[in-house]
Amino acid sequence: MFLLSLIRYALLSLLAREPLSGYDIKQQMNDRFAPFWKAGSNQVYPELSKMESEELVTLISVEQHSYRPARKVYEITETGKTTLAEWTIEPKEVEKVRDDFLIKAYNSWMIPPAEMIERLKDIKVQHEERLAIYERKMVELSEQFKLFDTSDPNFSSISVIQFGAQYERLYLAWCEDLIEKLSLSLQQQK
Repeated sequence: MFLLSLIRYALLSLLAREPLSGYDIKQQMNDRFAPFWKAGSNQVYPELSKMESEELVTLISVEQHSYRPARKVYEITETGKTTLAEWTIEPKEVEKVRDDFLIKAYNSWMIPPAEMIERLKDIKVQHEERLAIYERKMVELSEQFKLFDTSDPNFSSISVIQFGAQYERLYLAWCEDLIEKLSLSLQQQK
């Protein structure tokens, strides 16, 4: 799937939950998708424009109760909902993991174990931070909504957040295992 078309489905995914302004869309992307997927803000508006011309979304003006001009909000159309639903059930090949650090770990035999341990500790901190984000989001969502129906958008949100948390825990366990093995190697060298 090309990035341009993937951003389209990410935008439709947000708008299927609620109408949003362009600014709100960028905020939601940073808040909801940032731990596992990124899109440049320079991609959002051009794609929204294309989606509007294809009648996947409509742009509506919402009057405000002040001197401010009307707020422009994007809303998903029935065509947009159908397009998103069809894409959601399309068969998909499993993505390949692309993680630069794994290539570095693949070459860890070339450097002293103590140096690799330091790199692993650095990457471990980053994954601990991501895990904390996922865990905060799970608490936030579960406090807001005690019971989820499978047709509730939050049901899907929580399932993706749980996957993210499990992935981060797995990455952390891998880091800890490798640190332990390298530490044993250091002890044996003494």
